[in-house]
Amino acid sequence: MKCLSIFAFFLVLFLSSDAFSATKIWDGGGADVNWATAANWVGDVPPVVNDDLVFPEAAAKQTNNNNLGLLTTFRSVKIDGGAYTISGNALRLTNGLTVTGGTHTINTIVNLGAAQTFVFGENSFTTLAVVVLLNFPLTIEGGEGLFLIGVISGSGNIIKNGLGFGLVAAASNFSGAVNINNGLLIIDANIPGSPVTVNGLPVSESGGTAVLGTGIIGTTNVVSGGIGAGSITAPTGVLTVQGNLSVGSNGTVIIKIESGASGVQADNIKVNGTVTLSNATLFALSESDENPALGQSFEIITNDGTDPIAGTFANLPEGATFSTEFGLTFRITYRGGDGNDVVITRVNRAEFDFDGDGKSDVSVFRPSNGTWYEMLSGSGTFAGQQFGEASDKITPVDFDGDNKTDVAVFRPSNGTWYQLRSSNNTFFAVQFGASGDIPVPNDFDGDNRADVAVFRPSNGTWYQLRSSGNQQFAQQFGQNGDQPLIGDFDGDGIGDLGVFRNGFWYLFESLNRSTRAVQFGNPTDKPIPADFDGDRKTDIAAVRADSSANQSNFFVLRSSDGRFAGTTWGFASDIPAVADYDGDGRADVAVFRPSNGTWYLLRTTLGFTSVSFGQSGDKPIPSAFVLGRALSTF
Repeated sequence: MKCLSIFAFFLVLFLSSDAFSATKIWDGGGADVNWATAANWVGDVPPVVNDDLVFPEAAAKQTNNNNLGLLTTFRSVKIDGGAYTISGNALRLTNGLTVTGGTHTINTIVNLGAAQTFVFGENSFTTLAVVVLLNFPLTIEGGEGLFLIGVISGSGNIIKNGLGFGLVAAASNFSGAVNINNGLLIIDANIPGSPVTVNGLPVSESGGTAVLGTGIIGTTNVVSGGIGAGSITAPTGVLTVQGNLSVGSNGTVIIKIESGASGVQADNIKVNGTVTLSNATLFALSESDENPALGQSFEIITNDGTDPIAGTFANLPEGATFSTEFGLTFRITYRGGDGNDVVITRVNRAEFDFDGDGKSDVSVFRPSNGTWYEMLSGSGTFAGQQFGEASDKITPVDFDGDNKTDVAVFRPSNGTWYQLRSSNNTFFAVQFGASGDIPVPNDFDGDNRADVAVFRPSNGTWYQLRSSGNQQFAQQFGQNGDQPLIGDFDGDGIGDLGVFRNGFWYLFESLNRSTRAVQFGNPTDKPIPADFDGDRKTDIAAVRADSSANQSNFFVLRSSDGRFAGTTWGFASDIPAVADYDGDGRADVAVFRPSNGTWYLLRTTLGFTSVSFGQSGDKPIPSAFVLGRALSTF
């Protein structure tokens, strides 16, 4: 009996996966490319069941063939670089796959014989034709490696922990759950019975954790991370959730807006179940050259049935507006499509727009009583607010990001900014600047809210108080006597630094953090930078008063095609009031005539009109930053 026990012990030891296992290293020294050829392995001994296989970076015959028995079981496979293509019979692994580098294709079927981990190292790219999980879980680890699984099957779960990204192209009877804890996983496969959970790093411009794709996935819960559509070969697309979709407060819905065969298109997430947005983030991506038409709509979440969307995106209630990083502005509704879909519509983002209708409003500031008067273009009604003093410099921009211009002033006597925010009609004040500073508010951090900023002529330095993190920045650009410029000359949705000096424009552009100089205009011209051609880039432009002919000449260097345009409009004593009064995304040539309180507008779409609004001594609000200075310079 004792002998039988000892025999049983050694039998179990012999049959265990670790017993008598050896490491076999490929050297490709044989006459063919077959695994069964002994000369292809170091020591001229071919692999057997339960061996660990290693494929070095510099070995010969990196295109080789597994001609060992069908579904031979190996403990592990390790590829240490190079460019391997492995074909032949299906194999089974019990202790994982490790790829440390290189680009590889495994054209054979890989079966899992136990729960295990695949590791894809940084700068590696591995294509696996077929992976059969059976009922074993597969954990994916590693650095920023890439992997592609052609077909996946089985009922085991996929747990993605590695930083890199992968693609599951197709599936055959796969029903396991998918848990994404790090990196990106693109699912183009149809796996409607597989629930997906995303719970990793939140999405940011530098990365994060997310599920993307154009396939069909099961009920999806985004706890922390993102969800979006599109794949490597389809920049935009449709991802279907066959079940409920829930995106929490640390979750993000990622939408790309790009040009396609049918024009500008956007991603769509189709949900055959309920949709819950628990203060989630909407992250809309667009390139600088994407320019959907004003009024064009995109259905970004299609909700089946008649049940309403539960909740909203963070800071985006029904009817709110938001902008992408390159300055496209959209209005959102959760009642679009057939009544319960999330739809975004391109709208115009106009300066000096107090009612948020996408059109600049005829408006004046009256120093004698410190009152702002606006003719609201959306309703045709009049509005007025007493806010400021005669010596204040008006700073009408959108400080709170609601796509409406805020009533605001900078007071040189105490270096304080006073704002009446349109989003909630609250008062805000902050001390930032000193007497002699020139206010230059602009969106320097790309959060779609103007930042408090000043240009200090005494040292040629720009000082910014950025709204995204309440951080202070200082950068020297310019010199005493320069006229600071406000604009986004490279169209990246972030304000640039610029000065006008003796007929030269000096620009520091944020997109490439580069400086350029352009000679345009005479030293006595007034710079009037604005987007005259509708490409979302500020154009170099100036107005020249010709006293002898009693006329004002407007000159524009268009950023879209580099061509020059000129227009004579108004008297020499008129105040230029360039803005987008017809809401077509292009600045209109316009002047305010103090002698009779009349506005003369040459609108690019609607043509000429004149408006009597104001009186002598009033300062037209759309001219607030002509010469880069607030209106006290007039």
